[in-house]
Order: sequence, then C-alpha cells, then structure tokens
Amino acid sequence: MYIPVANRINERARLIQFMQQYDFATLISNGDATPWVSFAPVMVRVEGDEVWVDFHLANANGHNQVLQAGAVVSAVFHGPHAFISPSWYPASPGAVPTWNYAVVNASGVAVAHTSVSDTLQMVNQLSELYGTPAYGPDDVPHMLKGITAYSMQVTSLEGKFKLGQNRPLADRINMRQQLASSARPASRDLAELMAEFEPKSE
Repeated sequence: MYIPVANRINERARLIQFMQQYDFATLISNGDATPWVSFAPVMVRVEGDEVWVDFHLANANGHNQVLQAGAVVSAVFHGPHAFISPSWYPASPGAVPTWNYAVVNASGVAVAHTSVSDTLQMVNQLSELYGTPAYGPDDVPHMLKGITAYSMQVTSLEGKFKLGQNRPLADRINMRQQLASSARPASRDLAELMAEFEPKSE
C-alpha cells in the first residue's frame, strides 16, 4: 500500500482499535488470473504480541480455494472518508479537490478451522459481540455446514490516514470545521479523526 510519510500511522494499539471499530473488512487474495475479493464481518483479537483476525466465508465462495492453498489475504478496514473542496483552503489558493480517508491493511495467511466446534465457537463469539445469544450445535446445523471459519495471524500491519497533515494550519482548521458541520455522519467522523491526529508542531 502506497503511504506517504505524513500519512503513515505506526502506533500498533491505535491501528488495532481502528480495526475493531471498523470491523467489516474487504478481504483480498491473488488468484491464478484475477484477485479474489470478499467482504466479511471480522473479529480482531490480541494474544500477547500477536494480532489475529477471525472471519468466515460461505463454502460456495471460490475465495476458499485460494485461501486453503496458502495464499496471503489482505484484510482492508475502511474508516471515515469525505470529499475535500479546494475552497476550504484559505491558505492555499489554486489548490485542487481531494479526498481524505483512513484505512488499515492487515495481511497474513488464513488457516481454516476444520471442526464444527471451532466454527461454532467463532460464530458465537461474533454473535455475542453484537448482542446475540450463543447458539448450540443443533440450533444452526445448516449454517455450520455451509461456511468455513478462518483465523489469520497478522504478519503485516499498516495504516494510512490521509487527513490533510501536509496542509497549513489554517487549511486544516477550516477543513475540520467544514466537515464537522456536514450533514454526512462520515464527514463528521472524519473531522473528529483529523482533530485526533492534528500535527503537534508547524
């Protein structure tokens, strides 16, 4: 992932928090001819120095064949994003429009769970995360037969937060004000994220 120095986020704890907050991920792996792309709710967990991403796919999804052959999968977590108008740059006449956004990319090799009990445990952990009671093996046998659960140990973790960090202070302040007053929730969320990562010095 191309990340200019000003936009690179290295704080591991903050990246993990971001992944847990924006936990509907785009899963990408290289196939023989074209990439495989899937979308899944995921669980992000930390075990000591290790970060794990758990997810499941429908068995009918051909992405399974690529994953089970050992292909690397990139889980892309998308945060708030919004259009930035050049009219919001009081200190930079002649600027062009852009788009500010935040993403985290976590990559590794996903290992399939082969037992029904392990698959059920993962389904229950995901369900309980969102307030749904746990299932027993007899409650959802049709679902358990139709999915494959995976655990991926993250071996590469990188964050790109393109938040206008390279702009002059007056531009950054006005950008945040414009976004904070938007009717779009994603724009207001982006304004909050920009405030969090406001450069500490000029």
